[in-house]
This record gives sequence, structure tokens and C-alpha cells, in this order.
Amino acid sequence: MHPRLPAQGWRGLQRPAHDSGSGRRVGSVSATARSERTWRNPDMTPEISLYLDIVRFLAAMIVFLGHVSGHRFTGGFLWQIAPFMGEAVAIFFVLSGFVIGFATDRRETTARAYVIARAARVYSVALPALVTTFVLDAIGRTVQPALYSAEWGYSAEGPLGQFLAGLFFTNNLWFLDVPQGSDLPFWSLGFEVWYYVLFGLALFVPKRWRALSIVLTLVFVGPRIAIMFPLWLLGLGGYHLCARRRFRPVVGAMLFALSSACWIGWEFMSHWHDPIAALVPVALKRPELIQDYLVSLCFLGQLIGFRAMGGWFAPILARLARPIRWAAGTTFTIYLFHLPVAQCLATLVPWPPSYWATRIVLVGGTLVALFLIAEVTERRKDPWRRLFTMLVNRLSPPAPARP
Repeated sequence: MHPRLPAQGWRGLQRPAHDSGSGRRVGSVSATARSERTWRNPDMTPEISLYLDIVRFLAAMIVFLGHVSGHRFTGGFLWQIAPFMGEAVAIFFVLSGFVIGFATDRRETTARAYVIARAARVYSVALPALVTTFVLDAIGRTVQPALYSAEWGYSAEGPLGQFLAGLFFTNNLWFLDVPQGSDLPFWSLGFEVWYYVLFGLALFVPKRWRALSIVLTLVFVGPRIAIMFPLWLLGLGGYHLCARRRFRPVVGAMLFALSSACWIGWEFMSHWHDPIAALVPVALKRPELIQDYLVSLCFLGQLIGFRAMGGWFAPILARLARPIRWAAGTTFTIYLFHLPVAQCLATLVPWPPSYWATRIVLVGGTLVALFLIAEVTERRKDPWRRLFTMLVNRLSPPAPARP
């Protein structure tokens, strides 16, 4: 989940290097008009890139704090955050579509590059998270088995099947709901990875097979995954809108303010009365589905608005760029690792959940552990890129270079 933006320098997307003799871009097939538009009118400015980094870090922290606020962890400390976890996941889907739109528009322009980049991004965190989850669960259940109960969604049945379902992201096909041990947030990868697949088919499959391949994939994954795909497409469409249209900063500020007001209005209304949750079929197992769409539309409005007015915040963002980038480099790890780590720590803490010592250990200790884990997972994607490059080259050797 949560593809990362490239760590661009603060001066932004500069004009690419050119060969002094030909005038063509070095390492590029040709100097097309499209590439000229790219550097003259960059759609992924440093301001919007940093804004997305801030948003995804905050979204990951909402999910983290929402889970550790549970009574079994901290006695309900920060319980007010828990209701916003579902909205954070919807934001992640929009962010994912937006960033993948940028990546495929600029870097991942071939099927080979797309597969390698997506696989390295996902498995560099997902596979270590799966292994760590089942190891920590085994330790925790040995110490305090009562803390691992079905009351909060844990299931010890078929650990091998759970692991394999997570490894191949089949945990939510159709009406399946296969948990990955205590790592309950892993469910969203069973959605997002298939969105990568669907978009890859739309982008790289020959036209005569494209529609059929997409339809067959949608039939394979089932209605629960398909019905949330438009959230991801909203982000993708938002990227292409930002890439092709430029709005005045004042218009962007108005759009940002209007989207924020609508979002806040929805929060107040849903707090007192939520009449639309009952409209979602129970079989979809997502009572927040309509809320997901409303929140995603509001966030998309904010995103497009900030893209237009981001220049106003350039000075302060420039000063904060390094810590923002550093923090954002931990979001996928925070999201996938936090619950297994906190759950295992809870079995080792000798104090009751309501004690401040417990809260400090479970919130602070888990967060420190997550930052350390990120150093060997999502900050170390190069070995995974080499691995998947080797695998892809073996399955489909690259065409020899023309003389």
C-alpha cells in the first residue's frame, strides 16, 4: 500500500540533461513534445509532493493511534481517533491512484518497469510484515494467549492459509475475509494490489485483449474489490486533471476551502446521525462504503485545490522538506507493522492498560520499533528491485538492443 513519491530536490522537476550534439534527452528514446511539456509545466511540484507526504504520514498515524487506543492496549486512550481509521484508508486509495498516475506517466512507462516497481514497493514491506506478524503472534500467544481473541478479529485457524492468502493478496476475493494473524490492516492490500493489476492491464495489454482481461480480472476478484476501485480511479483522474489543467491559486484556495467545509459538515452530520450506512448491502462487509466515496471526493477536491495554491506554502515547506520526507518514508511500515508489534508488546507489559506506563510503552515503544523496522524495509527497496528485475528478465528476457 501507499506508493511513495520520488524524493525530488526542492528545486523541483528540472529540465532533463541533453546530449550536446543531438539535443535529445540522455537515456530517452526521443525528445518528444510531451517530454518538453513535462519539464516546462511539471504537475508534481515539490509543494504537492510534500503535501501528499504529509497526508499519508498523518493517515498512517491515524490508523496506528486508532488501533492502540483500544481498551485492551491503553484503556481507551485517544479513543476519539478510532472512528477516523476508515476514512484514512479511503485517503490511501486516492493517494495511491494519484501517485501511480504520476509514476506511469513519467517513469514506469513499460510493463516491465511497472511490474518491477510495483512488486518491489509492495513486497519490500508486505513480505517482512507477514513473517514478522506470525512470529510475534506465536510469541505473544505463548505469553498471554487470552489477549489473542476473536473479539477484535484475531483468528488462529489455518496460519499457513492465512500466510499464503496474504502473500498472493487473495485474502479478500469475492466474499472471503481471511485475516493475516493479528495484522488486521493487511486487508487493504488485498484490494490495492488488484487495482495495480487492473490499471496495468488497461495500460499495457494490447487493445484487442484489454477489455476482456479487465472484465475477467474483475470477475475473479469479485464485487467487494470492484466496488471500491473507483476510489483509486478518483486519485488517478485527479493526477491527470492536475497534469492537464492549471487553476489560479485563488480558485485552488476556494476549492480547498469548499472541500474542507463539506468534509467537516459530513463529520458533524455522521456523528449525530448516519442515515446512509444502512444503504450498503451487508454482503459487501463495508458499512462505511458511501462515506468512503464522500470522503474521497472531498479529499480529491483538497488535493486539486492545494496543487493550484501550493506555491503560497513553498517557503515553509522548503524548510521542512527533509523531516517530512523522512517521516513519510515510514508510512507503509507503520501501517502494516503497528498492530502485530503493539499486540506482542501488550503481552509483555506488566501494568494494566489504563496505566500511563503502559500507554508510553505501547504508543512510544511501538512507534520507535516501527521507525527502526522501516530502515530495513521500505527504505531498502533496491535489493527487492534487483530481485524482481532478475525474475522478470528470466520470465521474459528483454529484447536485444538494436545495433
